[in-house]
Amino acid sequence: MNFSEHPPSKQWAALKFRGEPFAEVWFKPEGEPFALTFRIPRTSFDIPGIDQLLTAENLLKGVGIAPEEVESWWHEGGDETELGQPLPPPPQDAPYLNLHVSLNPPSEPEITETRWQELESRWNAILGLEASIDTLRMSMETLRGELEGASRRTLAAEEKVNALNADVAQWNKAKSRVHHAVPKLRDAIHRSTWAAGTPERKRLEELFKDHVGPRIPFPEVDQVLDQLENLLKDRQVLSSISMSAYQECKAVAADVQGALRTLQSNAAANATKKRGAMARGKSF
Repeated sequence: MNFSEHPPSKQWAALKFRGEPFAEVWFKPEGEPFALTFRIPRTSFDIPGIDQLLTAENLLKGVGIAPEEVESWWHEGGDETELGQPLPPPPQDAPYLNLHVSLNPPSEPEITETRWQELESRWNAILGLEASIDTLRMSMETLRGELEGASRRTLAAEEKVNALNADVAQWNKAKSRVHHAVPKLRDAIHRSTWAAGTPERKRLEELFKDHVGPRIPFPEVDQVLDQLENLLKDRQVLSSISMSAYQECKAVAADVQGALRTLQSNAAANATKKRGAMARGKSF
């Protein structure tokens, strides 16, 4: 693991020699993101065969750090030694020898204008999709209200009397589909709302505000490009899911409205026919 990716320690981690602990390490002490501390018990200096191996260089290699990554280092007791020279035992009144190492901060890579434009292109594609998804979300909210209203719609007294049984059955069948359609809309609306506030999305937004816009270099450009690509694919999938749910539910709403219009039209015609028959009956 790259040191910059290593989380700060919450407790001392043991280093072992031939299966036995001989030292401990603490990564990134508070306020020092490019440092680590070793502590070596006095008893470790008495382990046969280890005295000449107790060097700062070997300790660093044990946690995957090369000597050239070291900016500075110090320990208590004795004169300063080279990284490859054996460390002295701790002072007489100390149970440990503490070794503190500061690493060179990672150098900021040079980013070409082509790379900046690639970052911007992917980000703008994401923003464009998100704008479309948000517009679609508002349409889904409206459609959900229409469907929920349609599912609660009841027939007026005159419609009940004059409606054809076949029309009522067709209308009720169309309304029954609403109960299966609305949950799909709710899920798509929830996904669209949640996606805009994910921690990953917020971090990328801050990175573009703080670095890409003002052209301030930052490390791990390739990793950010991968993250943008993954976010773009995620938005494409979300857009597809939302559009599919919207179109399906729009068709359900159209079927309900169409069935109701047919019912109302036939009921009105039937009512007119009945009134005409009654009028003719009275004329005799």
